[in-house]
Amino acid sequence: MGNENLIQNTELPNEQLKDETETFNSFINVMVQIVEKYGKTVLQELDFAA
Repeated sequence: MGNENLIQNTELPNEQLKDETETFNSFINVMVQIVEKYGKTVLQELDFAA
């Protein structure tokens, strides 16, 4: 019975790490989209100013 608890306890951090990695990757993807959109707007404004 002790071994079952050990196996469950070692699996939880891996699942938590996977969830945190997925959350981080989603956050980075959203930030990249924001920067790309904002960057295009800035470039267009600079193009009109020139």
